[in-house]
Amino acid sequence: MKRLILLVVGALTVHGLQAATTTIAGDTLQLSLSDAAQLFRQNNLTLMATKLGVSENQAYEYQAKLWNNPSIYIEQMPYNQQSKEIMPVKQSNSEQVIQYQQLLLLAGKRNKQLAIAKTNTDLANDRFFDLLRTLSYQLRSTFYDLYYTNQALGVYREEIATLQQTVDLYQQQYDKGNVPLKDLTRLKAYLFNLITERQQLLKKLTDDQADLALLLNVSPTIPIKPLLTNNEANQAGVGQQNVSELLRLAEENRYDLKGYRDLARQEQQNLALQKALAVPDLTLQGTYDRNAGYIQNYFGVGVGINLPFFNKNQGNIKAAAVRIQSSQQVANAYQMQVENDVQRAYTKAQQTEQLYRTFDQRFVDDFNKLIQGVTTNYRKQNIDVVEFLDFFDSYKNSQLQYNQLQNDRLQSLEDINFAVGTTVFNK
Repeated sequence: MKRLILLVVGALTVHGLQAATTTIAGDTLQLSLSDAAQLFRQNNLTLMATKLGVSENQAYEYQAKLWNNPSIYIEQMPYNQQSKEIMPVKQSNSEQVIQYQQLLLLAGKRNKQLAIAKTNTDLANDRFFDLLRTLSYQLRSTFYDLYYTNQALGVYREEIATLQQTVDLYQQQYDKGNVPLKDLTRLKAYLFNLITERQQLLKKLTDDQADLALLLNVSPTIPIKPLLTNNEANQAGVGQQNVSELLRLAEENRYDLKGYRDLARQEQQNLALQKALAVPDLTLQGTYDRNAGYIQNYFGVGVGINLPFFNKNQGNIKAAAVRIQSSQQVANAYQMQVENDVQRAYTKAQQTEQLYRTFDQRFVDDFNKLIQGVTTNYRKQNIDVVEFLDFFDSYKNSQLQYNQLQNDRLQSLEDINFAVGTTVFNK
């Protein structure tokens, strides 16, 4: 176990995670939300792979800047029938031709191709930051789920321990003939029900642990315990924001929306390129001919160009114009989708916030004191088993509902962060 702890600590040190709140307690990795976000950015493999896609497109952009290579052609007489020489070297006994060609792109084709390559790099950046937005949302959402699942398990742990003590006491009293079997059976049945409910939560805890370990790229064998301060749990609500400001932030930070706009821009660039491709390119040529038929050492220059009589790239130009209209419509539709996402997330957060603010937090503390008295009175047989279990069940439900309400509130704020594309809450 000590070796495992040293390996984990060493890995975190290598990746530069120096936050004081990140600790290894026993075999558990304890992380605050900011620590988890930092570890995620450093370690997530999917994020790293997508970031390499940006570098790949930058390489294509560099390639688009390069000029076309020149070409050279050499012709040598292999055999002179008059002098009976193979590959004659004497100038008087052989003819040799050397041609040099250079292709010149006209109508700004090179610059237009470079513009498309730069837009491809922008699109790769859009994909990276949109993936970062999506995975960050998954990280924070899973972090909260895991934290509040642990809190709920604490409720079950406390109830099961208390009820187990009561069952043990009643088992002793039943063996002495002091309590009826039906009361003991009801207690055992409720205890079994609590254990079964806890088991379902443990399954959810396992799923959240696995998801978080994958996002952080840490060993799935190391349990992760999220740490959440009271300030983070009770942060300012959605009431301090307004929809117009959130929509403005979405315009700036939703890289999936930027991606659709960049695609529309690229279609405009493609139309310009297709029109340029209708213009023929120019080929410059220089020729040297030794022992040519005209003079002994012939030097000549030439110019070549295709004649655009039939193929003027008409079909590709028309298709590019149609693609511009299509891409613009898609971008406009997606902008409406983004606005709907922001409005929906904001409305749901308001509803959750209203419910959270109307909940009297003193109710939980009062119920804690009440359940202790109820348990004591039941063991003294001042109340019957039905009343005791009713209080016990009400206590459990109130604790779990308040726990879920806290989680729902933070999740609703994360939904706004996701819809806007940046961290507005719990930065």
